Amino acid sequence: MMPATLLNLDEGLARIQSVQAQGESLRTPGLGEADCPIHWMRFGKGPDCVLLHGGHGSWMHWLLLIPELSSDFTLWIPDLPGFGLSDDMQTPPEVSEMAKALIHALDHLGLAARGYALGGFSFGGLVAGHMLGEGAPIQSLKLVGSAGMGMRPEAPIDMLLWQRARNPEQLLEAYKHNLRALMLHRDEQIDELALAIHAECCRQTRWRSREASHQAKLREIIQQTKVPVHALWGLQDPTIDPLRLEAWWGEHMRDKGAGLQSLTLWEDCGHWIMHQLPVDLAAWFKTHA
Repeated sequence: MMPATLLNLDEGLARIQSVQAQGESLRTPGLGEADCPIHWMRFGKGPDCVLLHGGHGSWMHWLLLIPELSSDFTLWIPDLPGFGLSDDMQTPPEVSEMAKALIHALDHLGLAARGYALGGFSFGGLVAGHMLGEGAPIQSLKLVGSAGMGMRPEAPIDMLLWQRARNPEQLLEAYKHNLRALMLHRDEQIDELALAIHAECCRQTRWRSREASHQAKLREIIQQTKVPVHALWGLQDPTIDPLRLEAWWGEHMRDKGAGLQSLTLWEDCGHWIMHQLPVDLAAWFKTHA
């Protein structure tokens, strides 16, 4: 598939490279049954915070949030197995196996001994939940537009198969369409940076996360955990039914108490919250640190 360099997205690529230069690229070896070397980006200083990207994503999903959080946290942001610059797993392509691979990698990096905050966006939220279910030493869980709640609206999301594009113009239009349909609430947010991130992430994606994302496994896990869980969705996020979500949360989560759970819904906000409102999202992270 065509890289972003063929789509005249040089300004967006330059912004990616500028943020990337502020961090360190790491690679953990293949560990456990998955035997999957994983690529990580590390930024900043402070308490450890691990951030997991969404489907058709990479560490770059968090790009605009990184400068806002790196003065308060040491950020560990992987390309999930089957995405970005990470390898593919040798075990079956199941979310539970991905969670185990990440736990092994974080243990190798030394984080298991001291524990860490964990944040997950979209499909990454489901993976984060499975890590929690596998007993990872998580101090708090932060869900951003998370998948795995089984509460999608009835209306289907109108996506285009970008793989069918036959030239750069068709491919760019497919990317714009899909960002508008799924990721970003306002057209002006579909800027060159968003397109460059999306183009590079799609090009490097091998793991198909859609079916797993429709599961309801995450809500089973967070209902049972004693780890603090703080969750945020945009009210214009097409992947969630906010009325069903609020009703479920009120019935199953609020009795844990304010310190152990919170649900926040933001007006005028879609799915890719960290690209739309990075300053506000950073403040939310720090509030629930």
